Amino acid sequence: MRRLTQAAKDGDANAQFNLGILCDNHTDDNGYAVEGNRAEAIKWLLAAAEQGLPRAQIRLAEMYLERADGDGSHADACFWFLLAKDNLAGAHREKAQSAYDRVAAILSPAMVAAARKRAQLWRPTGLAAAAGGPPEKSRRSGTRS
Repeated sequence: MRRLTQAAKDGDANAQFNLGILCDNHTDDNGYAVEGNRAEAIKWLLAAAEQGLPRAQIRLAEMYLERADGDGSHADACFWFLLAKDNLAGAHREKAQSAYDRVAAILSPAMVAAARKRAQLWRPTGLAAAAGGPPEKSRRSGTRS
């Protein structure tokens, strides 16, 4: 667990994703209890999602969708599902597309348009950006955690 945490702190998107999942589940791969909570999980998933890791983007979007929407979390979910579907293939892409369609249906057209604009302007950060990241995206900061 200590190595995973250090790798996540060092900017490894896969480690950040795994740590986010562990924090959300409150157990490690062996079933032992780990400290964590939803806010900590979102922090690590957001770090991985911002680097362009599609599975982190999907899980983060799902977590935002589970929240009450008083804070705009559904608009954030729409944005992250949109990004994820653009970087996935097959059944994973279909899952992201279906989730995007469901959340977009409950948002106003202006909110959906804003999510689409954010997705067009988004660029990955961290190690993914240093490695080139997906060139067709541009970064948009200001996501909620």
